[in-house]
Amino acid sequence: MGPSDVPSDVLIVGGGIIGLAIALELHQKGTQVTILSRDFTESAGNAAAGMLAPSAEHIPPGPMAELCQRSLDLYPNWVSKLEKLTGKETGYWPCGILAPKVRPLSEPPNPEEIWIEKQALSSYQPGLSESVVGAYLYSEDAQVDNRALMKALREAVQDAGVSIQTNVNVEGFVRSQGSVVGLRTSVGEKQAAHYVLAAGAWSGDVLPIPVCPRKGQMLSVKALSRKAPAERSQPLRRVLYGEGVYIVPRQDGRIIIGATVENVGFEPHNTPAGIADLLNRAIALYPALSNFPIEEYWWGYRPATPDELPILGSSAYRNLTLATGHYRNGVLLTPITAQLIANHICGESDDLLASFSYQRFEHRGLNAAHCKDARCEDARCEDARCEDAYHEDAHREDQEIEALPASASISQESTVNLVFSPMQTIDKPREVASAQDILTIAGKTFGSRLMTGTGKFNSLETMRQSFAASGSEIVTVAVRRVQTNAPGHEGLAEAIDWRRIWMLPNTAGCKDAEEAVRVARLGREMAKLLGQEDNNFVKLEVIPDAKYLLPDPIDTLKAAEQLVKEGFAVLPYINADPLLAKRLEEVGCATVMPLGSPIGSGQGIRNAANIEIIIENANVPVVVDAGIGTPSEAAYAMELGADALLINSAIALANDPVAMGRAMGMAAVAGRLAYRAGRIPVKSYAIASSPTTGTISS
Repeated sequence: MGPSDVPSDVLIVGGGIIGLAIALELHQKGTQVTILSRDFTESAGNAAAGMLAPSAEHIPPGPMAELCQRSLDLYPNWVSKLEKLTGKETGYWPCGILAPKVRPLSEPPNPEEIWIEKQALSSYQPGLSESVVGAYLYSEDAQVDNRALMKALREAVQDAGVSIQTNVNVEGFVRSQGSVVGLRTSVGEKQAAHYVLAAGAWSGDVLPIPVCPRKGQMLSVKALSRKAPAERSQPLRRVLYGEGVYIVPRQDGRIIIGATVENVGFEPHNTPAGIADLLNRAIALYPALSNFPIEEYWWGYRPATPDELPILGSSAYRNLTLATGHYRNGVLLTPITAQLIANHICGESDDLLASFSYQRFEHRGLNAAHCKDARCEDARCEDARCEDAYHEDAHREDQEIEALPASASISQESTVNLVFSPMQTIDKPREVASAQDILTIAGKTFGSRLMTGTGKFNSLETMRQSFAASGSEIVTVAVRRVQTNAPGHEGLAEAIDWRRIWMLPNTAGCKDAEEAVRVARLGREMAKLLGQEDNNFVKLEVIPDAKYLLPDPIDTLKAAEQLVKEGFAVLPYINADPLLAKRLEEVGCATVMPLGSPIGSGQGIRNAANIEIIIENANVPVVVDAGIGTPSEAAYAMELGADALLINSAIALANDPVAMGRAMGMAAVAGRLAYRAGRIPVKSYAIASSPTTGTISS
């Protein structure tokens, strides 16, 4: 993008510290900016401690260290300009940071850092614990009052005339041909020439990028003084950076203590354990805190990425820029992020951005060790051009996937040829459906409406071929069986190409809510380990009944409520109970999955009337799960209006699982098309299909 291509208007998703700073920078460059903010009070910038501590945090040499140092260097002038614009203080204080150690160093102090011996510490900070043996001093690190900074920044943006639209929930970007063409929100669709995603911990809910929340709990105390309350003094001169805790003094006498690091999704509230741990660690460093009154406690969500580095710059779409994933350094990196992103949008990109591209999380190509063609999964494929129709088509699909934007869903449109005999191939039909008729679950779109399972196949190769034949893009995996390498599940996780298949971890084998929640958490981590960092899906199964394998409605609801709170997209397996289905939808489940008949029974759809009621009243996708034995039964379920099917035993236990997978895929397509086309009314009498007028009579 050159200077002549500077967008006339920019829409920023996210009204936190990063979004506000980018908006102000863009406005000062003459660009019209609109900010969409879900809830300003939930911004990580409000919940932070305001440390500017690249040295104390020991960020290793490299691009991240350079990014942090450049931002720290910008801070004095940046906050000075902000204070002049608004007349508001930001609490910037270049006080330095002291990192006390409570156990002897295992090796001599680092000669490149300033080490303060115990006997000299009182001149730097009186009142430290007797257990402190010394401390490193980072004199160039600083702090800012993050809440004061947020208020000043927001006021500056508003005074500049930037439109801030609050209480707006963003549902997702509308994308077409490599560009964003709109933004779906709770207040209607929005358009702009350019878009910026700066939604912090919520970014992964808007776009499939690996950003997830890391909860942090914090509290503040008020320093006591012998002076009158109005003249309270601050006994701490510097930030104390300890092991698992930091203590940040404010010039108004407040002292901030933080912070836990918890991988619990968007679980709200402070906990006694979290606050107690922080207080114990803080008092161990600075005992005077034990007598200071607690003023406030709170929590927030850091936007974390797998490598704990931000995602900055270009996206897979030419008019969408990313500015998220700052994790523990959002306040520190605000000035440099605003500068780099605004310059990038205006055609003045910086080489440093390349180190923080979203593309570092992409996995392109397969392991070439198994095949001379790096794109072929099968070791039997010896030729780079691969004459086998199955492999040839796999190569073509790889090329199509690489041509798509990184976050685009895989379509069911492409043709797949599967070899059943040396002379016979079967072509996968194209689904004749409009672009709007796609399956969307928790904001993620899929071209196929058939989900499949991984159990009971006679081999992993048969399983993989049946997946390809069916066109399924969602495969459910039993977390406990994979983790324990149960029979039939050895090597399962490695056998599937998770670039093409979306994993649906399931809680099979769990008998109560508590067990199901625990296994769901393991499933989310399993998906991350296999490269699906943004996968928060779980198929919830709570089945205490060993004979009929019927789900427990009470514990299913209980587990669903907890998992939704933790940020899961919950797909609950239930009896075809319309009231339970509605209750699960109300607590936030992403789908409901009523059984057609008992698991693995092959009895077909035995409760069509209840399933129809569920479909009629549901505002989330309805997936018919369990009991389907034939393609005709699969088509019937779709003709009832189901949004999708989940089929395992009928495919895996067929005489030819690959052919049956193909048949079930075709049935799902045919049933969906039939439902959308609308069947003729059922009548008790015959109606001639040919007119009687104009016929020849004798």
